[in-house]
Amino acid sequence: MPGQNSIILNKNVTITFQKPISKEDFVKRIKEFASNFIAFLKADGCYQLGHIKFISTTNGEDYLQLSILDLDQLPKVDGILKKTFEKIKLTLNVIVFGGGRDEIDNKLSQEIRSLENYFDA
Repeated sequence: MPGQNSIILNKNVTITFQKPISKEDFVKRIKEFASNFIAFLKADGCYQLGHIKFISTTNGEDYLQLSILDLDQLPKVDGILKKTFEKIKLTLNVIVFGGGRDEIDNKLSQEIRSLENYFDA
């Protein structure tokens, strides 16, 4: 039956911003990123979520993890980032059931670009 297969995606990106950004603003935007992505998954036919993890680090000593384990729950955020930073490494790991792999991969890339554009505006 179509849509029964799991889709596993990983992305590692480093984003360098033109000016320092605050951890509060970054956390707010990464939560919006997650909300947009969840809404997309639901519309794309995802019927079950394994997990979505966003792990962010600015220098390897600090980290922020956003975790989503259910399509109908708010993300959980753990960890500590520096107060301000100009560069951040993101590791995104997604396991879903249903939906289209290419569409999900494209949406992740689109949300990453949106995050970069927001802070560089």
